[in-house]
Amino acid sequence: MSALALALCWSAASHVARAQDIDPAAAAANAAAAAEERAREEAEEEGEAEAEAAPEEAPTPPAAAPEETPDATLETETAEATPETTAETTEAAGETSETENTEGAVPAVPGPAVPGPAVPGPAEAAEAIENRLRLVAVDSATYGIDAVVGQYVDRTIREVATEMGYEVVPRAATVAAAQRLRMPYPPAPADLWRATYVARAHRGIFAKVWAHEGRYVTEVTVASVDGGGPFFARGTSGNEDLGEVVTRLVRETLPLATQWDAAAAEQHARGQAQPQQPVTPAQTFTPRPRLRRLPAIRRRSTRPTRRFDIALQTEAAFGVGSDFFYNHLFGARLGFRITTNSMLGLYFGYANLRGRDGRAGNMLMYLQYEHRLRPSMRSDFSIPIRAAIGYVPFNGPYFRLAAGVNIPLSSRVEIAFDILNPTFWLLPNSTAVSFDVAAEMIFRL
Repeated sequence: MSALALALCWSAASHVARAQDIDPAAAAANAAAAAEERAREEAEEEGEAEAEAAPEEAPTPPAAAPEETPDATLETETAEATPETTAETTEAAGETSETENTEGAVPAVPGPAVPGPAVPGPAEAAEAIENRLRLVAVDSATYGIDAVVGQYVDRTIREVATEMGYEVVPRAATVAAAQRLRMPYPPAPADLWRATYVARAHRGIFAKVWAHEGRYVTEVTVASVDGGGPFFARGTSGNEDLGEVVTRLVRETLPLATQWDAAAAEQHARGQAQPQQPVTPAQTFTPRPRLRRLPAIRRRSTRPTRRFDIALQTEAAFGVGSDFFYNHLFGARLGFRITTNSMLGLYFGYANLRGRDGRAGNMLMYLQYEHRLRPSMRSDFSIPIRAAIGYVPFNGPYFRLAAGVNIPLSSRVEIAFDILNPTFWLLPNSTAVSFDVAAEMIFRL
């Protein structure tokens, strides 16, 4: 209560007290008590009026004391905000805890984070690339054909190996490893293994391509540092399906990129770096698997593509010894190929012989067996060894041995010469011996 009100009360009480003859001090105390009671009643009435005016749906939190912090005042003002402000505050829930509590809503509790699909980072991708098996691809060797064919085969091998999951070593690194090793070319399987080891790769691949009977012959060899193989495959193709055949051969010979024996590779690497102690034969790394695989390759390569042929032959026979004579033969032979190097032939021809009274004509028939020796598997040049037994009417049996050369002119035509050709003519009263020289032209059917 202010000092002015107290003074007024004191003055009024004094006048009343003097008029009614009452103690002025007692009258002033009673007036002050009555004023305080009226002030308390007026405050209660104002509070009830404010409570009735407030909306029921938005209860007002307890009023804060005047001496509280500004944060409390801010909360009180926010609680009295309009519905529009309440909606905006609800949309911004989670930004400030004060606004959420003011709206009276339960604060949103964040749920557990749902992991998304695993995406490999740069480090994981680099590790996956480093874990790929490395492959050394030595340039293909071509024989008697255009070098472009070898380049096409190399490109196909690299593409197929990449599709299989290998990391193909660049050609420059392969050449550097071969030069460092002084690798012979074309490399043997053991040389291919060493070149692969020097290039710090896991496997090596090499192909040979040549032509035979108008078709490409492709041979693929794979060596693995872990001791597997060597692996071989051979196939024939034309111009149209060369890529398909090379792809098939690579997939047949090159193991999957997931197949790798790290322990065996480490053992062989130690053996390459330093001499090993004597071990049992079963643990010794030898090219024995290669030797076991060669017969299978040879069986596939000896299948003739054309089994029949016709040969036209002319032959001159010179008698030896004191009884010199000259006979001339001309005929044809039908041949059947059992394998590429072995065949049978049936000969029928005309024989111009020395007779008792001059020259005499006759016939000659014989059955011949022939086996061809091939100095090189990359060429069709061969050395035929022949043996024949036949009969000359009115004379007797006929025996013939021959050795010479056979030169291919094309995939279907050959020319042959019999150089060493001892022949035995069994006559009724004697046996004549001659050394013959023959030439023939062979046409494959």
